[in-house]
Amino acid sequence: MQHDEPGSLSRRQWLAWSAAVASGMLIMPPAHANVMLEDVVLEESVVAHGQKLVLNGAGVRRRGYHKSDVVALYLPEKRTTPDAIYRLDGVRRIQLNLLRNLTSSTITRVFLSDFKQVATDEEFRQLIEPLGMIGAAYADIKRVRKGDVVNLDWVPGKGWMATHNGRPLRSVDGILAINDPLAYQVYLRMYLGAAASAELRNGLLGLTRLEKVE
Repeated sequence: MQHDEPGSLSRRQWLAWSAAVASGMLIMPPAHANVMLEDVVLEESVVAHGQKLVLNGAGVRRRGYHKSDVVALYLPEKRTTPDAIYRLDGVRRIQLNLLRNLTSSTITRVFLSDFKQVATDEEFRQLIEPLGMIGAAYADIKRVRKGDVVNLDWVPGKGWMATHNGRPLRSVDGILAINDPLAYQVYLRMYLGAAASAELRNGLLGLTRLEKVE
């Protein structure tokens, strides 16, 4: 009697498996698919600060006639309304995939303008110190180029942290970590609030279908 080697398929098992594949009885698991927007490939899930996050959605942010970046939102679990995202616990990530070259002075000016537009006067006064830290961190970048990736994360217990092409952004006191929940909540409003374009907001809320790629 012929004995199969451990871990190998017998001829009978192999024939049965082949027949099942041919007849469509054996369903193979689908290949992992990412998504693509403006030729930027986005992972459907990432691990950030030890926590697995899923892609909630993505959209294009525009400045006038120009497309500035592809914005992706990663959350511990998917949500379809801004309020649900604001209340969500755990790590949250806004990822910026740059579509244009920009200087740090332009980044800082645009950021402050957008932030002030979505914050109340009282909130803006409360956040002067965090805004100064963010300005110093952006000055540390000097310049961003098309294809660069900036991750802006909220990490419970540490605060608002950021990386540019994997390099942590730094403030005057070291690696940027702004432990101010209000600062990050206002920042999220820039993308999910009423001032954001419907195209961007709907994309980040997962209401826009994205192209699948392997």
